[in-house]
Amino acid sequence: MTDLTRQEVDAKLAANEAKVDARLADFNTSVKTGFAGLHTGFAELRADMAKQTGEMRAEMEKMRTDMHKGMMDIVKWVIGFGLASIGAILAVSKMTEKPASQPAAQPAPIIITVPQPATTATAPPK
Repeated sequence: MTDLTRQEVDAKLAANEAKVDARLADFNTSVKTGFAGLHTGFAELRADMAKQTGEMRAEMEKMRTDMHKGMMDIVKWVIGFGLASIGAILAVSKMTEKPASQPAAQPAPIIITVPQPATTATAPPK
């Protein structure tokens, strides 16, 4: 085995240090680019989520409007059906109602006039 001189050891240490520095610099660059890529990816993800959230809110508002319109249509139909039913019930009850009993119309009375015999008029005394 050969003895290493101080200069050789320093040279090997410098070479190893240079390798470690290069690896650390490469690792540092990889980490920075990785985090930059993650940051960009998360920014895109946030933008997509915000867009989808806005679209969902718009769809929900449209659904809410459609549901409100549907409920109003149902209420109109129920009220209309109720009024029609009440009208039909009243019409049927009027048709089946017996007319009020009115007394039979009496014919005009027959008046018989008997002629009176003619009487002579006497003059009153003076």
